[in-house]
Amino acid sequence: MSTRVNCRVYEMRKPLLSLLSSRKNLSFGCIATVLLAVSFGALLYTCLLLSPAFLQGATRVYSRASASAPIVCDCSAERRLDGYSATLTPGATSNGKLSILLGVLTMASKVERRNIIRLAYGVQHTEYADVTLRFVIGKPKSDEERLAVGLELLQYGDIIILDCEENMNHGKSFTFFDTVATMGIHYDYVMKLDDDSYVRTENLAKSLSPLSRTDLYYGYVLPCENQDPYSWYMAGMGYVISWDLVEWVHESPIARNNTDGTEDQLMGEWLKAGGKAKNRVSKKPLFYDHPDFGGKCAHELIPETILVHQVKNDKRWFEILSFFEGGRIGDVIASTTARQSS
Repeated sequence: MSTRVNCRVYEMRKPLLSLLSSRKNLSFGCIATVLLAVSFGALLYTCLLLSPAFLQGATRVYSRASASAPIVCDCSAERRLDGYSATLTPGATSNGKLSILLGVLTMASKVERRNIIRLAYGVQHTEYADVTLRFVIGKPKSDEERLAVGLELLQYGDIIILDCEENMNHGKSFTFFDTVATMGIHYDYVMKLDDDSYVRTENLAKSLSPLSRTDLYYGYVLPCENQDPYSWYMAGMGYVISWDLVEWVHESPIARNNTDGTEDQLMGEWLKAGGKAKNRVSKKPLFYDHPDFGGKCAHELIPETILVHQVKNDKRWFEILSFFEGGRIGDVIASTTARQSS
């Protein structure tokens, strides 16, 4: 039985300070833990970005956003660090590059995971595309979650809060595309990602660059042995649709009236029922599961990687970042150490 979802971007209307003053029974131990986690992540992130090597490698500049402002108004960002300045408009294509939105579907409670992901994408760079990273969550379930998300919004401004209860297979992915279509920012491609997926943005952008900008459905067709992208649907680890399909999902009753079920399979069913996605691309073996996960969809890490899935714990994130960024990190640490000792 289908469930109709009518969601919009959720605004953080309640000031954070009033939250602290009005809820005497709020656990200050939890607050302290959240503040420490967010502050540590922000400090580590800033320290990395202060290095010129990492400044050059930044994929996206994060803005500070008011907790009382709608996220849809976060259309530009400016940052200055040690004389470095940049103004970016997500979705803009005046420079001739592709514009790609990475929407990481996650939960409000996963503060530490978001900090790792910010680092993982913040140090990447591609000449082929302007890449925007956004975390997509349902409404925070508690005052502690609300506080943590509010602090992240003040620091980074990179979270989209949907006016829906948190869920995985009851309309959240539809609501994400539905919301993005109405935010007033045009992207060439929108990619839905799990929060245990890691994307190499340079390889993704290179792969998308020669492809059609319309009617495109791109990812990893299931099951693992399948090589025909037209036969079934793309796995939810990460799939891309072109902007015209984002608008179609927003407008079509086929999608709007059928949102209850396995989210990645539903996307395939919508496109099939609507006669859409005539351009389909499956990028095996460049999408795959982390080798520690095992199974038919897993293999060893390779430089040509576009996406690694099942990065579910800190150990796997460490392995991923060591493999792909270890050389650069070693160079910047050595350079910084040399400057300090001279």
